[in-house]
Amino acid sequence: MKKCFTYACSLSLLLIALTGKSQSGPAHYTGKIIDTHVHIAVEEGESNSMSTERTNTLKDVLAFMSTASIVKAGIITMAQKGNMADTRLRNDSVIALSKKYNSLIPICSVHPMDGEEAFAEMERVHKQGVKIIKLHPNYQRFDVAAPEVAALAHKAGELDMVLLFDSYSPLDGNEIGKLIMLAVGNQKAQFIFAHMGLVNFPQLLTIDALKKYPWYKNNIWLDVSAVAPILGDSPFHDQLVWTMRKIGIDQFLFGSDFPVFDPLAAIKSVHAMGFTQEEEKKIFYTNACRLLQLQP
Repeated sequence: MKKCFTYACSLSLLLIALTGKSQSGPAHYTGKIIDTHVHIAVEEGESNSMSTERTNTLKDVLAFMSTASIVKAGIITMAQKGNMADTRLRNDSVIALSKKYNSLIPICSVHPMDGEEAFAEMERVHKQGVKIIKLHPNYQRFDVAAPEVAALAHKAGELDMVLLFDSYSPLDGNEIGKLIMLAVGNQKAQFIFAHMGLVNFPQLLTIDALKKYPWYKNNIWLDVSAVAPILGDSPFHDQLVWTMRKIGIDQFLFGSDFPVFDPLAAIKSVHAMGFTQEEEKKIFYTNACRLLQLQP
C-alpha cells in the first residue's frame, strides 16, 4: 500500500514537471485593473437603455469597481449629430464625475459631421485634461472612410488625443480596413479599436504586416470588450489568442463594455483564454498605464 502511494505521488510530480501545470491550473494576474470601456448614464432615463440585465448609473459603476479590483474606469458618453448643446452637456457630465472621483477617466465624444464645431469641442475638453474621444460608426451613423472622419483624426493628432472607435459593423465588411487606413494616415493620433472587430478579428492581422515597415508608429490599440466573453471560449479561441499574440500583447487593453457585459464575468473570460500571468498584467493594467501616461 505504501509503495502504491509513493508511486502515485511520484507520477503526479512527474506530470507536473512535464506539463508545468498542477491540478489548480495556471496562476492568474490578481492585481490592479483598468477598465477602458464603461458606458455610464449621464441623463435621467438612460440607465436602462443599454442592457436588459443591469443599469449603468454612477452608483452601479462605483459598485462593480469596488468588487473587481478595478482602480480606474473609462466612462463613455456618445454625441449625436447636430446637437452641440447636448454634446457639451454630456462631455461636461463625464468630466465633472472624473473630477469628483479620481478613479474615473472621462471619455468624451463628438460627431465627425459637426465639422469645426466638433474640433472646437475637442479643443475645449482637451484643455480640461480629456485624452480620449469616443466615436461609434454604427450609433452615430457615419462611414469611417468619410473625409470628415479623416479631418477629425488629423485634429486628434494635433491635440495628441486617443480616438476610441467601435470596430464592428454588421453592415460594412470593409470597416476594419477603413479603420486601419485611417490610423496609418494619422499616426500622430492614437487609436483604440474596441471589440477587436468581433467576428471580423482575423482582418486585424494586417497590423502585424504594418509592423514590418519603419514608418509605422504602432498607434493602433485594441480592447477585448465583448470579444473575450463572446469568442474567448468558442471554437475560435485558438485563432483569437494566436491573432492577439501575433499583433503583440503590448497593444491590448481590458474593457468590460459595462452594462452590456458584467465586469466580473468579463475579467473571468480573459482569465479563461490561457494567457500567461505577465500577459494578463499587460492587458489588465500596464498597457493602459502606458497609453494614458499613468503612473503604474
